Amino acid sequence: MAKYELVKETTINGMERYSIEKDGCYVSRSVTHSLEEAERYLHILTTNGQLDTLKETIKTVEVNED
Repeated sequence: MAKYELVKETTINGMERYSIEKDGCYVSRSVTHSLEEAERYLHILTTNGQLDTLKETIKTVEVNED
């Protein structure tokens, strides 16, 4: 059984950020400055088991570098 935790960190200058840990280890791409977004990430993780990142190529340029 995996243990997920929603973690709040407050930096020395007072900035707050949230992330998710699974069994004590940081979950990649889970850091955010919004508690609501972090809770949504936690819901996705506990439902799907992963946070998927969508990647889209907007523009491609080919350059002859000879």
